[in-house]
Amino acid sequence: MPFLPKHFAAMFRSFPRSFWLLIAGMFVNRLGAFVLPFLAIYLREHEGFGTAEVARILMGWGLGCVVAGVVGGQLTDRWGRKATMVLSLCGGAAVLLALVHTHDALLFAALALVLGSVAELYRPAVAATISDLTAPHQRAQAFAYLTWAYNLGFAISPVIAGWCAKHVGFAWLFYGDAATMLLAAAVLALFLPETRPKLLSSGSQPAFRSLDALRDRRFQPLLLAAFAIGLVMIQFATSLGPLLRGDGIDLETFGRISAVNGLLIVLVQPWLVPRLEQWGRYRVIPLAALLFCGGFALHATADTAWMHVAVLASWTLGEVAIFPLCNAVVSELAPESARGRYQGLYWMAWACSNVVGPPVGLLLLAETGELGWALFLAALGFVAAFALLVMARRIRAEARTRPLA
Repeated sequence: MPFLPKHFAAMFRSFPRSFWLLIAGMFVNRLGAFVLPFLAIYLREHEGFGTAEVARILMGWGLGCVVAGVVGGQLTDRWGRKATMVLSLCGGAAVLLALVHTHDALLFAALALVLGSVAELYRPAVAATISDLTAPHQRAQAFAYLTWAYNLGFAISPVIAGWCAKHVGFAWLFYGDAATMLLAAAVLALFLPETRPKLLSSGSQPAFRSLDALRDRRFQPLLLAAFAIGLVMIQFATSLGPLLRGDGIDLETFGRISAVNGLLIVLVQPWLVPRLEQWGRYRVIPLAALLFCGGFALHATADTAWMHVAVLASWTLGEVAIFPLCNAVVSELAPESARGRYQGLYWMAWACSNVVGPPVGLLLLAETGELGWALFLAALGFVAAFALLVMARRIRAEARTRPLA
């Protein structure tokens, strides 16, 4: 590859071809992630649903994500990574096409539950596949590239979605999202090999239940931290839109502001994550949680588009560290026979925040105003940071007491 700088060529050679195929499929899927960032606005402004109905619909989607975490982890370990991903993407596309023709709030909530249950099954499978394809010392960087691909797509998709919502119509957000899910499914089905370890494929894996992972004292604080951080992250797709609309920001500008998050991650993450790893992931993650949650709370102090961009840039730096480093920790803690289930439970913790976060965020914003909303998000940052410090202490304590091989 003489046309590429040497470090890019080395980057591609350091991971197998299957890894880059997976990254390509996830990029295609995220490139068309049009619906979720605009869902709260769509439900309020296009369908005319009230705050309680919007919260109920978003809660339905979040409950579905909880189901997807548990079921997706089980399917990943027992049925296979590839099959789980293809089922998830094709099923999610079908539900999106049904949602665009649904105008009853109760039916919309039921379909949102199905959407979360099916369309999010792929997440444990993707994480387990990356663990299968990479060595332990590569995983933080590998998950950084996954997040990079997600955000490269997300840097583009809100701009397209905002333009479509304003000039073509909200329905095209659903059609476009479904089309890219099907395209991603085709890429994975045709080109990605199954990576499930032979021990699992033969059916001879040691007995392991999801509850065994929940009893892992090193893993428990990480689940609490993921839940707390997730409560903040889901505000990006729920209460942040109405907050910015209250500041007089139109749909197209909201799309551009949202795209800055993905663009910054694309520019910064490949360079920053290896350096953070050198500093020590267990030192970095608690600080990143504080920066992310506290930075997000500062949206309450902004009242212009440029101020919101500056605030978004601050918490994006925390996000850059949190996701790849936490996923690498989960891969480190999980036995080979239970990678899907550990990743599924980790995603379930995030998904539980998707159930609680939308109604709490929207109702706090409506009832207590921006100050109450901001104080809640900042407090979650301290909860997450404390939990991550406890996790690091337990991991180090076990490492000291583990007998040498």
